[in-house]
Amino acid sequence: MGIIDCPACGKPRVFNRVIGWGDNGTIVSKFRPAFRLVLVESALLEDIYQRIEAALGISIREIVFEAERAASIATIDSLFPDWMIKWLLRNRVAMHPASWGMQELARIAGLGDVHTVFYHVYRGALARIRNAYNRELFAAMVVGAFERVEGVVYDHAWIEMGGELFLLINPARGKPELAAHMRPQVVAPLPGQRRLELCPRCGFPRALSHLRWDIPNAIITDERRAVRKSFVDSYAFSMVFQELIAEFGEEIVPIIVAASSEYTRSVIEETGILAGGREREEVYTEFLDLIPLHGKGNPVQREMAKDVLTVTIENPYSTYLLAGELLAIYEAVESRPGNIDIYDEDQRVKITVTS
Repeated sequence: MGIIDCPACGKPRVFNRVIGWGDNGTIVSKFRPAFRLVLVESALLEDIYQRIEAALGISIREIVFEAERAASIATIDSLFPDWMIKWLLRNRVAMHPASWGMQELARIAGLGDVHTVFYHVYRGALARIRNAYNRELFAAMVVGAFERVEGVVYDHAWIEMGGELFLLINPARGKPELAAHMRPQVVAPLPGQRRLELCPRCGFPRALSHLRWDIPNAIITDERRAVRKSFVDSYAFSMVFQELIAEFGEEIVPIIVAASSEYTRSVIEETGILAGGREREEVYTEFLDLIPLHGKGNPVQREMAKDVLTVTIENPYSTYLLAGELLAIYEAVESRPGNIDIYDEDQRVKITVTS
């Protein structure tokens, strides 16, 4: 399936058909507007999970895998209506073009380049994988997608042959008990009135003109910093955090916030957002304007008093990751340690950072 670039902005025209940027701080599936995506640096989730594991001294990989598997199932539900999934379940021949279509979407989203070696419907598949944004998260996405489309529970294995990497999926007897807790909460986001400047032909934000697609290699590059970015679902990490809180209690929250803050601090240093001697309010405003651009939420209220930053965000993609981001920009601007206070409501969070 060839992807045509927009003649106006040069970005893949698929964005006008598959996903779009709302006026409420979200990036959503056009087939199911309640289903959300976020645009993140490809290294973000792995970095966050590693920092949490280092703080806890244990592996959280089983939780991460099952959360992403569940989110992948929800992703398929967002791309295909129920009648189409039921039709696919009854028609083996249609499975192959459906698989090819999902491979192309994975390339466009910057997730990975997939080429099928063999595919036996209901019995498994082997594919050559290049440039996966994250090996285990990508495997969980594939396993969840096949499980939803075929109605078969799958397991997976990575195989290295001849200097190349292959992903094998095969039927499994069942899933871990942990998987029963993983249910993404897909709800319609709150409406908004934020206006992004979009390409009139394809609907892609002009403020993201620095992104470049290499679709054959499944890589999206932020040319300002030469870092890779990907479109991922906005549900898996929230399920991971919920499971960690259920197991370890609220004491895990500062660890999650600190992990997000540490990662964001390095991003701030690389982007040079503090350069130029600008006023603190201008820096905060520029930083907050990036949140809806990446589908992370809609900042609707802000207070930038002396030594205090208070922001209310509707449709937050992750309360704790956003809290870490605000802590990082506060400490960078104010040059002093900050303290976070979170007041979380349904689809709305108020985050206050003080010295």
